[in-house]
Amino acid sequence: MNNFFSYLRLLLLATSGMLLLCIIFAMNPELADSTLSGKVCWFHFTSLLLAGGVLLMEFTTRKSRFIFSLPDALLLLLFGIVLVSYDKDENLQPERFLFIAQLVALWFMLRGALQAHQELRPFFITIIIFTGIVPAIWGISHSIDPAPITHPVFRLLETSLKPEPFYGYIAVIFPVCLNTLLRFKNCDKVALWESRTFLFYFSILGATLIITALLFKTDQPVWMAAILSGIWVCWMKMIGWKQTKEAIQKHIQLFAISSIILFVIIAAIILVGNIQKAQAGDRRLLIWNITTQAIMEHPVTGTGIGGFPATYAKGQSAYFETATASSKEKQTATCPRYAYNEYLQIGLELGITGLLLFIFWLAFSLYYGIRHRQIGASGGILALGIFALYSYPLQLPTYWVLLLFLTVICVTNPKHDKQRAQRSIPYISAIAAALTCILFYGQKDTYYSYKEWKTLQELYHDQAYEQAASRYTDLFVQLYHRTDFLYEGAECFYKTGQHDIAIKWLDRALKLSAAPELYYAIAENEEAIKQYRKAESYLLEISRILPEHGYTYFLLAKLYTHPSFSHPDKFHKAAKRFLAFQPSTQNNITKEMKEEILQIIRNWDFGK
Repeated sequence: MNNFFSYLRLLLLATSGMLLLCIIFAMNPELADSTLSGKVCWFHFTSLLLAGGVLLMEFTTRKSRFIFSLPDALLLLLFGIVLVSYDKDENLQPERFLFIAQLVALWFMLRGALQAHQELRPFFITIIIFTGIVPAIWGISHSIDPAPITHPVFRLLETSLKPEPFYGYIAVIFPVCLNTLLRFKNCDKVALWESRTFLFYFSILGATLIITALLFKTDQPVWMAAILSGIWVCWMKMIGWKQTKEAIQKHIQLFAISSIILFVIIAAIILVGNIQKAQAGDRRLLIWNITTQAIMEHPVTGTGIGGFPATYAKGQSAYFETATASSKEKQTATCPRYAYNEYLQIGLELGITGLLLFIFWLAFSLYYGIRHRQIGASGGILALGIFALYSYPLQLPTYWVLLLFLTVICVTNPKHDKQRAQRSIPYISAIAAALTCILFYGQKDTYYSYKEWKTLQELYHDQAYEQAASRYTDLFVQLYHRTDFLYEGAECFYKTGQHDIAIKWLDRALKLSAAPELYYAIAENEEAIKQYRKAESYLLEISRILPEHGYTYFLLAKLYTHPSFSHPDKFHKAAKRFLAFQPSTQNNITKEMKEEILQIIRNWDFGK
């Protein structure tokens, strides 16, 4: 009977862990925003399956084996910062907040499962490599022939792998492949039935495909993550700390001179690259600059998760009013959803304390990986940490799941220490599993909400606004954290003459995003109810955030021609700015708008 329970819990834990790692392939065309919402729902159900396996494990074993470590405490402290800094009144990101709580519970469930069943470690590593091989094949085939692939698996991938960090994902898996092939390089190359031989050839396949896929990508951050993590793995496997220390002591002067030269070269390359980007008006440098300034305004508490877009827009508006801002920066400015640097975004949303806790959690996970000889997993953490400097991987569920598996593999000791086991804390994993079940219940309506939203989107695109408006209202409580949902609902209310409701929805959306179309929509609704000064204030606000956005001045010029809000001087000023605007691509719409403004200038008689 004990053997039966042992095999059953191992099957449940292995299956649920495999399904969690396969989140990269998850999407559901029946849901609105099918890629992201499909992954979120997949995460909910697979976490619940893992919770069932963990509960079975806890209550069919005589003694819990959970041994508390420093990264466990750091993760709990980090979640405490999330709780304290989160604005419960505004509740900007309830879905993301619960997702973070589920991640913490997942961490402790995986820790308990891996401590109880060490045989899961190579299995999870194999699945991680598999989740890199399939996207790499897709990336190679898509680079060679951009035409859509007819095979259903790759058609699914073509939909689910569109976000920018796709190549970053396979770069994170590269050091895992490299470490596995170096570890089993002395296996019996002929005995294909042996697990060591299988993992050797499987990792060679993964590393080869990933390198080939990356050859088609010229993104420097991706290559930097893959190369540096690869060097790290080779150094740790072939040389190690001990031999390096001996070599340094033996050639201390040569090492010092070489280190200084290497540091100068790297610093020069980074400096020259940043100068060139700054001269070209690089958007990311502008985003990093403004985000850093915003962190200084909220150094301790942060803005809370979800507070980045609105805080950034406020900071950019203030920056462009100074003499420091260049014309290139104004021309290339946007209203980003992300900071394109996870450390800066965490620093802004959780404060410097939250940022330090996150860095310490990563650093100590890396330390435990070195200590436990989990070189591949620690290399993956290093690659993700480097890639996070230039992109937004932790805004996507796929990366968080991969990061948790890598950190758990690093932190969990592969060798059982009986003395430490005596100090283990009982039922930690069971508590985490129970919390997962509670959180799943709290998210139980997510699937049906996104499915209903998908139906409403069809009505919205078919311009059935009256039919859609009331049904959008019914979903407000479930989806009021989604900017695109609020915008679509507000458009339906505008088309049906319910301008007051549309304004309330758009006002909520502006707390979540600073996208210019939101400002244009709310100004349009204010103008419809003859609140011209409010409409003007919204347009002027977005003009300060994006001073070179020509459409803003077109709308201002039109507003100033209204008989009840006639301002000839303001009209001429706005019209002059719009006509001087030179878009990157000329089209018929731009030409028509310019012709309309010129026609008004030729025939204007308002205000007389």
